[in-house]
Amino acid sequence: MGTGIGRAQWVWIIGVALVGLVLRSLAARGGLWLDEAWSAIFAQEVATPAGVLFQINHDNNHHLNTIWLQLVGPDAPPILQRALSIASSTATIVVAAHIAARRGSAPAILAAIAFCLPPFLFTYGAEARGYAPMLLAWVCAIGIADRWLADPARTKPSTALAIAALLGCLAQATMVFGLAILALWVLVERVRQAGWRRGLFDGIALFAPAAIVAFLLVAVAWIAATAGGTGFHLGNREAHDWSKWLDAMRQLVNGTVGSVLVLLLLGYLASHVHDRMVRLAIIACALPLLVALLALPNSGASRYYVVVVPPLLLLAAIALPIAWNRPIGRWLASGVALAFLVNAAFADVTMIRNLRGDPGRAVATLARIAPHGAKVSVDYPRSSAILIAAAWSQHYPLTLADTPCPPAHFHFVERDGEAAFPDAPRWCGRPYREIARGDPAGLSGTHWRLYAAMR
Repeated sequence: MGTGIGRAQWVWIIGVALVGLVLRSLAARGGLWLDEAWSAIFAQEVATPAGVLFQINHDNNHHLNTIWLQLVGPDAPPILQRALSIASSTATIVVAAHIAARRGSAPAILAAIAFCLPPFLFTYGAEARGYAPMLLAWVCAIGIADRWLADPARTKPSTALAIAALLGCLAQATMVFGLAILALWVLVERVRQAGWRRGLFDGIALFAPAAIVAFLLVAVAWIAATAGGTGFHLGNREAHDWSKWLDAMRQLVNGTVGSVLVLLLLGYLASHVHDRMVRLAIIACALPLLVALLALPNSGASRYYVVVVPPLLLLAAIALPIAWNRPIGRWLASGVALAFLVNAAFADVTMIRNLRGDPGRAVATLARIAPHGAKVSVDYPRSSAILIAAAWSQHYPLTLADTPCPPAHFHFVERDGEAAFPDAPRWCGRPYREIARGDPAGLSGTHWRLYAAMR
């Protein structure tokens, strides 16, 4: 494969990727949670790929994922609806190993393990959203740039980078952050190698097509949003809050390497590594701080920093084998690896068991109690998507009440985060009892309760 490692090592890498495929498939069971469900609703409302591109003016429209949801159909089982993400995330394991393989067999195998297990990649690799396809395009872009930086005399892979930019931006707009990080990294590396003038010229020549692609996609999205007269809609917009940003950083660190201590140890080990991947990781880690300093909205959403994860994991895969050759480094590398594996295993098993709170169980409960169909009212209009998507996939004749009052015999309540559910549920003077519930244990999911009216 042009990386200098043997067939036996690639057997190990493919084996790790297959483990990743099985684990993601196990985690992809259960009903679609809120954001996934709305993507499925959008996909059916516009009916065609052109509609996905030009008619859905919402940040929850991750174009490639929405088109995939159209292709498989609204009544497809959830694991098939999530298949694009599962396949993309599994392929990312192999691509990351291919990048690290330029540094040797040990980094390649470690990279495969590092991209197989961390909760951040595991979560988004098993849900029907655009983050996993975007990450595949982002890691491919890193590999393209890394290979060229190793031999700048080669023809600049501008077209390949533009294709990665196109697919990544269509998958999820966070790819724009990745392209900015990559462009700055290439500029720094080329300036180090050839000086400012040559470095600036090479950077512009390499990234001009990718920048044009990103600009055109943004322009198309803007035109589509303004042409409809309603503008672009954000599912959630929150002002910058330092406490929420710090919580997002905690989720990012815990979902990547396990803890701040492990990250600090990794930083120490990386300080003894002379590899351009060190500088990529440093530049990537500056992104969350820049977002906070600019006080950008939604800075407390950890998923927006997912592009930071691949550079950190690639750095870890390169740094640990180097540290292993030093006496004290061997102990530190062992500690980092063990902490990572324990944290990832616990989080991944929890997610496989929890299935993001599995809102599909609400409809399964209705099917058991009222097998011929049921009418359900909801507290919030947004919650209807969860029930609709689950009813589609389970082929259940569900009817949604037009208004919450008077409530239907069954009432569905969905909450954000730590928001409380009623202790003594009563709507419009009518008492209810809880008959099913779900609470996610991970980075994404839906807190919900299903109630039935008391006679």
